[in-house]
Amino acid sequence: MTYPDEHLRSYLAGSLDPETAQQIEADLENDPILEQRLLALEGLRPVVQQGFAEIPETDHLKELEHKIFAQPTAANDHASAPSFVRTWGGRAATLVVGLAMGTSLIYWADDTPDWRQEVASYQALYVKETIASLDRSEHELKQELVAASTVVGQQLNLSDLNDLDGLKLLRTQVLGHEGAPLIQIVFADPNGAPVAFCILKDTDAAGTSMQSTSLKGMASADWTGNGYRYLVIGGQNQSRIDTVAKQIHSRVL
Repeated sequence: MTYPDEHLRSYLAGSLDPETAQQIEADLENDPILEQRLLALEGLRPVVQQGFAEIPETDHLKELEHKIFAQPTAANDHASAPSFVRTWGGRAATLVVGLAMGTSLIYWADDTPDWRQEVASYQALYVKETIASLDRSEHELKQELVAASTVVGQQLNLSDLNDLDGLKLLRTQVLGHEGAPLIQIVFADPNGAPVAFCILKDTDAAGTSMQSTSLKGMASADWTGNGYRYLVIGGQNQSRIDTVAKQIHSRVL
């Protein structure tokens, strides 16, 4: 089951409704991606980074491991927090020990940001003034789409990107992510605020259904299919972003 970030944050804060919280608990047992999303949310990332920054000396590792796993949890210690949070100390300790001893837990050290987070960080720099001066002619817009189509290997047509719930197409540019082409198509919403549709080529990407997520305080919707990853992001109007994403999904794929 796919959960929006709002639900996961409420879960971590212990304020989510019991039924949904129990479902998340159950899904965590067999869903490593869900656990990674929880770890990536604001508030836990600094804990993880701090943990890596303070890996103890080798001589103290076994003592650290023994203390953490032998010490019972106090009855009144974070009693209202979800079990994921209560067990984080143990998981972090296991991670530190495993890293230092060279075990298979090394995959936990991968702190490479999700591509969506990197796009969101870039998009968060955009303001109305950033795109206010963009004034491409129809011919220029078509040429930019042709160039982007060639690079990413997917046909992008101007007609498919017009009339998207009031958005105005402004520009298409070719970027990159870890050696793979990343296409950013910039729009302005009816209020002049920036919205982006991004395509990342990833031949290993399995098809997934569309999900709505808040990234860096912005509304977004993403999905994968046919060897590509797609993301629509911008502003706080989740309803508009979902509508635009569905329109693009029906036209581009």
